Amino acid sequence: MKVNSQVFRAYDIRGIVEEELSDELVKNLGKAIGSLLRKNNSDALNVCRDGRLSGPHISELFIEGVLSTGCNVCNLDLGPTPLLYFSTFKTSIRNGVMITGSHNPKNYNGFKIVVNQKPLSGESITEIKNLIENEDFISGEGKEQKTPLLEGYQTEIKSKINLKRTLKIVLDCGNGAGGSVAPKLFKDLGIELIELYSEVDGNFPNHHPDPGNPENLKDLVIKVKENKAHLGIALDGDADRLGVVDNKGNIIFPDQYMSLIADQILKNNSGRKIVFDVKCSSKLKESISKSKGVPIMTRTGHSFIKEEILKQNAILGGEMSGHIFFNDDWYGFDDGIYSALRLIEIIAQSEDSSAEMFNKFPQLFNTPEINLQTTDERKFEIIEKLKKEFEFNDYEKVLIDGIRIENDESWGLARASNTTPSLVFRFEGESEEALKKIIAVFQKALFAIDDKLEIKLN
Repeated sequence: MKVNSQVFRAYDIRGIVEEELSDELVKNLGKAIGSLLRKNNSDALNVCRDGRLSGPHISELFIEGVLSTGCNVCNLDLGPTPLLYFSTFKTSIRNGVMITGSHNPKNYNGFKIVVNQKPLSGESITEIKNLIENEDFISGEGKEQKTPLLEGYQTEIKSKINLKRTLKIVLDCGNGAGGSVAPKLFKDLGIELIELYSEVDGNFPNHHPDPGNPENLKDLVIKVKENKAHLGIALDGDADRLGVVDNKGNIIFPDQYMSLIADQILKNNSGRKIVFDVKCSSKLKESISKSKGVPIMTRTGHSFIKEEILKQNAILGGEMSGHIFFNDDWYGFDDGIYSALRLIEIIAQSEDSSAEMFNKFPQLFNTPEINLQTTDERKFEIIEKLKKEFEFNDYEKVLIDGIRIENDESWGLARASNTTPSLVFRFEGESEEALKKIIAVFQKALFAIDDKLEIKLN
């Protein structure tokens, strides 16, 4: 079978339903993953799906493919991605597939794959593609069973979160899968909860479930201010990421709330490592060091962060898109619901407002993530040219992921998106002038490649 290579991405498999993810491909994907597990002496897989409209159909086809290899399936049904990860630690089955389109538009769906509690990426994703193309499948008769796990997930989180005072929280689930568990969990913990868009609806009728885009946080900001809430929390479509709004209605970027979390966690874990991606502020690195931790910068991507956490035995990890990984009293996977509650727990320990607590870790002049649309082929070509054809004098190059150039005054990043046909930029400066200067440096290089490559600020 010939497959579309663009569906097989750096750390997951994702595409437009029917157009790129055909029924045949979905079923064969189940056969490939089932075969891969059987070849590695494993015979069982947990499967969960988010609230996308295509989820039930895709789940049915995928499971049918898995069962045809003799691999058994534990069907968790509808839930957030953290539930799938949780299942690989709390059941006897260490493998799982989450059927989710994450933060992509509603006509997308995809697959996040875990084998032996570790996310598949890179060469392993390519191996699955090769199995499909060669139709190299094992045959057998697997069995399916349904296993409800939401209650166990909620119970364990409740046993680990202790709120010192009652806080008023606005929670925006964005009509994503987090609505199936988070509101009840927050209320059970004694939070005075104001809900936004808790109903799971794959049409996403209110806003796109991507808290990384400030446009999608407008309703949350309004509700926080209207209700004089202590904090606002937004979950993405599959609830493995979170967005944060302080009590004044300011959007707090992940590298800023990571600084607060890192400071708190390092009080009892001095000298431990904390992992973050190349899109994060230089201030995060500084604050981790000041709090007596060891900062580790790595590639963007939830799979790469998890790999680095395991490799470094890090106590915490975070990504600028809002994936947060607690590895102290949790399991080291990205969980927007648990991470939100840990942040709420920290704020509840102090009489200071959330705005005052975040402001202890002030940010420089910076931009949010900026996306420039191109093609999957072109995005890599442009990054390679930026790396090889430009000196960027007066700046140190960091080539962990794309190209990040930095000096004492500023830094700028250009990288190819792992999930969309686009280039991703972020910039930061000690002053507004330094910020403008670093943007201009990148813009000049891009125009030298192609005069249509314009960085557009909101």
